[in-house]
Amino acid sequence: MQYSFIVKRVFASFFLKFLGSLCGFLTIIITARLLGAEGRGEVALFVNILNLILAFTSTFSSSFSYIVGNLKYEINKVFNLTILLTLFFFIAILVFSFWNYKYFMFIILAFLFANIIYYIEGIGYGIDDFKLVNIIRNLPSILTFIFTFLLLSYKKDVLLAILSNFLGFFIVFLFVFPKFIKFLSFQIDFKLLKTIIKHGIFVALSTLMTFLLYRIDFFLIEKFYSKKELGIYSVAISIGEINSIIFSFVITAVLGKFFSNEGRKVLNQSIIIIWIFQIFGIILFLLFGKFFINFLFTKDFSSAYIPSLIILISTAIYSPSSLIAVYINVKLGKTYIPFIIALISLIFKFFLAIILIKQFSLIGASLSCLISYTLTFSIYAFIYFKFIKK
Repeated sequence: MQYSFIVKRVFASFFLKFLGSLCGFLTIIITARLLGAEGRGEVALFVNILNLILAFTSTFSSSFSYIVGNLKYEINKVFNLTILLTLFFFIAILVFSFWNYKYFMFIILAFLFANIIYYIEGIGYGIDDFKLVNIIRNLPSILTFIFTFLLLSYKKDVLLAILSNFLGFFIVFLFVFPKFIKFLSFQIDFKLLKTIIKHGIFVALSTLMTFLLYRIDFFLIEKFYSKKELGIYSVAISIGEINSIIFSFVITAVLGKFFSNEGRKVLNQSIIIIWIFQIFGIILFLLFGKFFINFLFTKDFSSAYIPSLIILISTAIYSPSSLIAVYINVKLGKTYIPFIIALISLIFKFFLAIILIKQFSLIGASLSCLISYTLTFSIYAFIYFKFIKK
């Protein structure tokens, strides 16, 4: 298999992925400009609480990829479990919930529809349905942008921005779910359910740990500073993680091919492609970053420049780690390895971030990313050269 296959698939998904990523970024710009730093902080907090929950629950989608792609189960034996697991988590969230959070009802409603479509996305990876995966991965961001633009143009209100996030998932659910309803049955294969839980629990825990690794600095900023600083740092994170768009392009293109005999070769080529694009992005931001922030977000967000640059470098270092973790999960099935690494990195970053954030505020938060991501990459690099590249 040549590099041309990966490049071809990346560009095949480019338009929709680019549009989804662009709309996601424009949503951040709109909320920042129209709601200000404090309002942007409120919206970012909602999105990150929702994503914190989905980081655990939705990543059981990799189990659906595993049992459909590797174990070759038919969809009609699998699909009803997407509903069962979602309802189980829905009830669990109601019991162990963020009741003191004022937008809690929007959190659980958005979760309900988002989780189901992500499980369907997992099935899409398993059958290598490139079109389905692209739609589920990108359409919510596009719809959220459209609703955010329309509703905030009518009234500048945080609640309307949050409602837009819910509507993005809800409409995609209405579009995708009817296509799979023919596979719905009321029979439960407990052996299959056990396989899903056994495979998925470490994926879910490692993804949760990884998400917290990405966002523990964000939540600590919210604890130690005001919503205004939180809003500024959310913009820094959004700019700094633009690099992750390249990762998302590549993983969407190649994940279905990890199940093939050439999966290891695809992994090697993907890492090289990701780094080429990310180095180019860092150079562009060094040249035009300050102008970029002042022009798009207003000068109120100018202090986001240095944290953004540090996070850009951090994510470039970290991206191959994410790719290797996905390969270990879905191809090798050794889901405990990414979990252990994520847990070690999270504990390290948590204590480091507390020290640096108290001393250096937003810059300290971004430095905690750089140091902890470098540690994580070092561990994955050892695993890659020791066990995978051979």
